[in-house]
Amino acid sequence: MDNNISNNQIIEHIEQELISEILSDVSVGEDAVLKLEPVDFVSKQMAAIFNVIVALHEEGKAIDEHTITSYIQAHKELQFDDYVLVIKTLAHKFVSIADADDHIELIKNASIKRQINAFAEDVIDTNMDPIKFDELLWNLQSRFSTIVNSKHSSKIASINDIAKQYAQHLSKIMSHEEEITGTPTGFPAIDTRISGLQAGEMIVLAARPSVGKTALALNFLLNAARDIKERADKQPNNEIVLMFSLEMSSEQLCNRLVSCMSMVELSPYHRSRLSPVNFQAVNNAIDELSELPIYIDDDGSLNILDIQSKVNQISLHHRIKLLVIDYLGLIKTPKTRSGSYNNRQQEIAEFSGKLKEIAKIHKLPVLVLAQLNRKMDERGKGSGNAKPMLSDLRDSGAIEQDADIVSFIYKPAADEIEGMENTSKDAPTIEVKYDIAKNRNGSTGEVNLEFHRNISRFEERKFTNIPQGLNEKKELH
Repeated sequence: MDNNISNNQIIEHIEQELISEILSDVSVGEDAVLKLEPVDFVSKQMAAIFNVIVALHEEGKAIDEHTITSYIQAHKELQFDDYVLVIKTLAHKFVSIADADDHIELIKNASIKRQINAFAEDVIDTNMDPIKFDELLWNLQSRFSTIVNSKHSSKIASINDIAKQYAQHLSKIMSHEEEITGTPTGFPAIDTRISGLQAGEMIVLAARPSVGKTALALNFLLNAARDIKERADKQPNNEIVLMFSLEMSSEQLCNRLVSCMSMVELSPYHRSRLSPVNFQAVNNAIDELSELPIYIDDDGSLNILDIQSKVNQISLHHRIKLLVIDYLGLIKTPKTRSGSYNNRQQEIAEFSGKLKEIAKIHKLPVLVLAQLNRKMDERGKGSGNAKPMLSDLRDSGAIEQDADIVSFIYKPAADEIEGMENTSKDAPTIEVKYDIAKNRNGSTGEVNLEFHRNISRFEERKFTNIPQGLNEKKELH
């Protein structure tokens, strides 16, 4: 009993925080109205205030301290002791809206838990009349489904609400407040094409082995984490980047990140022979890396249900700005599903669909690394042209269908590159193209990169055949 009281007190505090966040930012209210109902609140006071927020939202009126107070004054059934003071206190309470999504989620989860507990008690007390058993069973099933499905009620929205949100988003873009609307990759030419990695989208990055897909994903991860840290230094946020590495250990990834940041080669041979200058550069990189909001799970035995579960857990406490999966072909089949697929293509198709579902539900960009099959190598023999095609995606065409963006990195033919010197397979620096072959919501095209393999670092590079306006000054990322 004491534990329930304690939990209710925590939820009541979160409810107060959410109401304060709504009064601080109208966009929080719009999101809360779509996902919550007054009955989801434990506190009768907060439920009454949220009831008013819903009513004002439906009437298209401003949501602030004065409109809420006036509305309650006009509706006696909503009044409670000291409501004017309570609303004033909530309105003037200093809050950061960075946790608003988490607060909405926690309130909804607590509400569902209470409903399930009540449902369980009713099931225990139900007289299972054998004559009306089928009807009773259907009613129980229907009631439970209603409780579970209430979690996803936010998917249904009126075109009026959608249009308003779109207009606000468009206004920010037009005023150049949000030139990059998604999570930045840190590469201007790529971000110009896709406006950053967009929340709710699945982005596939595919390549043949040894071209640098893991390294490029780490560059994206690092740049996104730096952006979060830079903004958090100005205003605290609860954002992180997350990587599931099914192939490389966390220590190997850390080694690559430090090498990329310090620009010092850290192979086993070079690690034992660092000069004092390079040793200092490495230590500086370690210090910076330790302060970045990067989380890595290197469990190579993960299945798709494990990934879903872990993302759900982490999302309760953090806002994930980028999720990287390295890589799709190594995701294991859940034991409960073993033997239920006819072939590997069916497995990959289901995994791909689940990753797209994670992106949509949690409103985050999911960068999925994938392998290309050997067809492109066969095409490249003799001609020197090894440009990938969408049909080269290994294991399943469902990947192309589920993905919002499909991108490739590949080594172009030598005659395509201006002033290319290092063409050998083992050269420390190779020239590659980042090819956006599919973009559901934007443009396609190629961006030119230079891959410094010994330090796992990518930089933008000028090629001869590059669209006008995309030649950017080369910068280190």
